[in-house]
Amino acid sequence: MLATVIFFIFLINFAVIIGTDSKFGVDLSVAAAKVHQAEVTVAAKRGTIYDRTGIPIAEDSTTYNVYAVINKKYVSATGEILYVEESQYDRVAQVFAEQLGMEESYVKEQLSRQGLQQVSFGSKGNGITYSTMTTIRDTLNEAGIKGVGFTTSPGRSYPNGTFASQFIGISQTQEDENGSSVLVGTSGIEASMNAILAGTNGKITYEKDRKGAIIPGSDQVTTQTQNGKDVYTTISTALQTILEKRMDAFNEKAGGSVLATATLVSAKTGEILATTQRPTFNADTKEGLDGTTNGSTALYQSQYEPGSTMKVMTLASAIDNGTFPANEVYYNDQYTIADSVIKDWSINMGMSPRYLTYAQGFAFSSNVGMTGLQQMMGNDKWLEYLAKFKFGFPTRFGMGNEAWGSLPVDNVVSIAMSSFGQAISVTQTQMLRAFSSIANDGEMLEPKFVGAIYDSEKNTARVASREVVGKPVSANAAQQTRQYMITVGTDADVGTLVDANGQPIIQVAGQNVAVKSGTAEIAAPAAEGGGYLTGKTDLIYSVVAMTSAEDPDFIMYVTLQQPKQWDAMTWQEIVNPVLEAAVEMKDTLNLTEPVTALEGVTKELEYRMPSLKDKGPGALADELRRNLVQPIVVGYGSKIENISASEGTKIAANKQVLIQTEDVATIPDMYGWEKEMVETFAKWNGIAVTFKGTIDGKVVGQSAKFNTAIKDNKEITITLGEVN
Repeated sequence: MLATVIFFIFLINFAVIIGTDSKFGVDLSVAAAKVHQAEVTVAAKRGTIYDRTGIPIAEDSTTYNVYAVINKKYVSATGEILYVEESQYDRVAQVFAEQLGMEESYVKEQLSRQGLQQVSFGSKGNGITYSTMTTIRDTLNEAGIKGVGFTTSPGRSYPNGTFASQFIGISQTQEDENGSSVLVGTSGIEASMNAILAGTNGKITYEKDRKGAIIPGSDQVTTQTQNGKDVYTTISTALQTILEKRMDAFNEKAGGSVLATATLVSAKTGEILATTQRPTFNADTKEGLDGTTNGSTALYQSQYEPGSTMKVMTLASAIDNGTFPANEVYYNDQYTIADSVIKDWSINMGMSPRYLTYAQGFAFSSNVGMTGLQQMMGNDKWLEYLAKFKFGFPTRFGMGNEAWGSLPVDNVVSIAMSSFGQAISVTQTQMLRAFSSIANDGEMLEPKFVGAIYDSEKNTARVASREVVGKPVSANAAQQTRQYMITVGTDADVGTLVDANGQPIIQVAGQNVAVKSGTAEIAAPAAEGGGYLTGKTDLIYSVVAMTSAEDPDFIMYVTLQQPKQWDAMTWQEIVNPVLEAAVEMKDTLNLTEPVTALEGVTKELEYRMPSLKDKGPGALADELRRNLVQPIVVGYGSKIENISASEGTKIAANKQVLIQTEDVATIPDMYGWEKEMVETFAKWNGIAVTFKGTIDGKVVGQSAKFNTAIKDNKEITITLGEVN
């Protein structure tokens, strides 16, 4: 009876297993597959980061390790031999000798070893490049030789060493969810462009024998590997190399510093041609990378009070507003605002006050003069100009983890102080964006670091073009500002960048250079009582230079925080040689053309609008710019209310996409918008719009003033024309 009961329990249990294919919550088919199959991840080749001409900056150095199966029991179900046969030893040894430099006798000795499933081939069998691996694999396949396989070791090479290290960033080996080693960007472009560079790993399923060993030749591709796409940056290797050398000399001349930065930009395109900072590190050896602040970039991840280089925008705004009495005289002893007294640097150094015209006041870097100009404009108007220059709003130029900066707090003293670059904080990319409007006759450009994205497997590419993001001042105001900037380096009486012999400190042979120096106080931490640091060199020194002043091709911006020693002549260590080199290379840099390294690629790489799930307007704008789409964000809210392209929509390179946040109440600066974007914005906000001018042009004028209430502008006229 007991045997009968056990028998029926067995039958019932067997029927349940057959019917459900599970036991104790375990999928038996899946479990069986795990016993008799093995899944191997095939790492995707990480895309290469190039300079603007196709010189590698960061490239995949994934290496391969060769092994050979010698167990004669390794045959397929159909009887196919999956090991290296003795008759094939000579050919394998010959191939390994040709491709890997091994002794043929050593290879045959390894292949002849007894009692092993498979063998490896020492140091020469490891660290094999991709091209060598494929040559070996293809040669042996052609010879009908089975049983030779490869394992991978992912890596990343930075052949230039210390080379825009914080900006380019690094990628490092990490384990994915399957325990496989993969390269992941952890900083800089490597991190921000990781989704584009990384590609998608593939999967290969192997059969196992009864002992659990993988049967070579039984592989089946279950997920196709998709290699990462290549990124062509806007960096010039030649200029970057020069900048790195000059930065070392500059920082050494200053006796070292807490932070030194320098960036060179193409004035007409907004492209970042070279950028560096100190301290830095060698991206290839990781020497100097201490895991603290020197792994991040001050270009866009830190904010600071810029000091007197902000006076460039103050002057341009005053000229544009019609409140710059160039020849009117004032006394520079002090300017009292409420309960605060503003003084010039010369007074603070014990010099006697003097009479200056407002034009001289700019060259002299007079805080009193700039405060006077700001007061003539009025607080509201000055804040409007700061908004038009987009201060307080991150560039969202695609890198992510970007600092915001901040506008002056709502009190008359802070607003006045912001006219000379204190009580306002900025990022360097915000300053470069603002400077571009002065260099480009009023048109403000988005900073660019990607020139193209290339899919080598499909031979398709997306190529960037310049992106106009506003026109804060008129062409006339910008041109006049550059002329006054020349006097900073040429007026022997009042210029702050004139040497003891009355000569310009910053010079480029045969060209006038528009310059402005700055010296900013550094805010003390709240824990230390706030206020400003008081040490002799507890300052941020800075300079901006545009050349030529009449029609700038280049903008250079350099900052130096808390140097051990300082003299304005130190600027000559870095600014002059880099600008001179840039001018000499101008014709070879192709500053007005798309990436020449891809001129033979005619088909565009496809990109579709991503999902908006869990994305705010800023994160979406960053993602779009990384893929060479031009987002326009209106409003300062944290949520996306409307968007002009739906999820999954194919978007051409350099196409504008309008993103409206939930708090839009005022009219934006529409300069440079496509007609379609204006119509979309008008539809969302119940505005009747009339167009005039060139039908296929972009916005060059609007009847509704920037920052005025939408409710008061239900009918507007838009002028379309050519945006340079």
